[in-house]
Amino acid sequence: MQIKTNFSNNTIPDQYGCNVASDNLNHGINQTSFPFTVTNLPKDSRYLSWTLIDYDTIPIFGFAWIHWSVTDYPVTSDNLTIESNFSQLATIPQGRNSLDSLIQDLREPLWKGRKFRQSLTTHYSGPRPKDGIHHYRLSVYAMDSALNLEAGFGLNELMNRIDNVTITETSQNLLYERRP
Repeated sequence: MQIKTNFSNNTIPDQYGCNVASDNLNHGINQTSFPFTVTNLPKDSRYLSWTLIDYDTIPIFGFAWIHWSVTDYPVTSDNLTIESNFSQLATIPQGRNSLDSLIQDLREPLWKGRKFRQSLTTHYSGPRPKDGIHHYRLSVYAMDSALNLEAGFGLNELMNRIDNVTITETSQNLLYERRP
């Protein structure tokens, strides 16, 4: 199983991160998820799950920043393409990202009471590193059965269940840099 993107040098294009016009951002967040293809899926694969995590935030926040988690995507062939903006259009379960964290609550004290919060915390949250280049780990899991998690699940719930159903997994490091 392999992950394929059409990104130059494995760099996430700006249209999926923070280097876009502010009118393309939702409260500073780009919610347009990037496309990718998963090829050579094992024949007994029935569902996919995936995560996008920035481990370069550990020295800054003390934890890796979760940008996206998805589960129970039905496998219909041995090659699947996840289209651009999938996160906003999908009806399958997506988990909470790190905008649902104490760090965000400290940065914006009224965050929890905002109406838009649910959409921002349970969908793709595009890269927006404070500075420099960050590495984003896209991990895809081929599974023989669904996890049946509810929308808004925690990454811990996904990781606690996934070992029992994973046939194979693959990962790819992607890059993104904030520009002035």
